[in-house]
Amino acid sequence: MTYGDITQTVSEGSAKAKKALVGKTVALNLTKASTKGLPAGLYEVQADDDTYFRCKTLAAGFKGGEVTARISNYSFTQKANRSVVELDRCAVNVAEASAPVVAAAPAPVAAPAPAPAANTAKGGTKPGMDSQGNVIDSTKVESGSGRTVKGINNYEGEITGNPARNSKFAPLQIGMSWKQVVDVAGEPTDSGAYMTGKAWIPFYFGGDRHRLEMTYKGQGRLIFAGGSLGNVSGGNLIWIIHNPNETGYR
Repeated sequence: MTYGDITQTVSEGSAKAKKALVGKTVALNLTKASTKGLPAGLYEVQADDDTYFRCKTLAAGFKGGEVTARISNYSFTQKANRSVVELDRCAVNVAEASAPVVAAAPAPVAAPAPAPAANTAKGGTKPGMDSQGNVIDSTKVESGSGRTVKGINNYEGEITGNPARNSKFAPLQIGMSWKQVVDVAGEPTDSGAYMTGKAWIPFYFGGDRHRLEMTYKGQGRLIFAGGSLGNVSGGNLIWIIHNPNETGYR
C-alpha cells in the first residue's frame, strides 16, 4: 500500500477507512510532524495535509526515514479534522546498509545500461509526478500512471495522484455523468474537448472517440469519455487527476 492509497481511502470516510486500512502493509517516508499544537509522537509524509502517523513501537534512535510497517489502527478526530494512522513498528529500512562489506575482485566492464523507458522521468518517477505519487504537472501525466478502479455502472477508470486537503474530488466516482460531477464538484475553472486516435479508426463506433477535460484550480483535472464534439456533456468520468498545485488552465 502507498501513501496515495491511504489518503484516497481516508477521504472516503472514517468508518470505511478503518476497515480498509487495518492489517495492510505500507511503505512510507516519515518525518516528524511540523505543525505546531499537535500531540507528541506524530509523523507525516506530506506537510499540512491532516493525515498523520503514530508508531506503536519505535526502533532505537528512530527519527524518521523510509519504513515498511503494518497498519494496526486508524482514528479520525472530527473537531481537528485530523486522521491518525497507527503503525505497528517504525524502523528505518536498513537491510542493505547493515549487510557486511565483502571485498571482491574487480568486476569485468559491464555493457552500457539500457536507456530509461520513454514513460519514466528522471530518477525513476513517472512523467508529471514525484516519488511520493503526487502530481506536479498535470499536462505531463500519462494514462496508466495511477491506479485502475471500477466505478458505478461497472465503468472502469483511473485515479492518479494524491487529493488536496478537503478535495472537491473526494466524493466523485468513476462512471459518473458530466451532470452528476458538476453537481458535486461545481463548475470547472477551464474545460475543453478533443478527439482521440480512435476517432480515425474506420468502422470504430465505441464510446472513446471524444473526450472532455475539466480543470479545477487547486484540485486537479477530470477526464470524460463519450458524447461528441457537439455534445461533450454526454460523456462519463473515466480519469481523476488529483493535483493540489493545479493552475486551473489548460
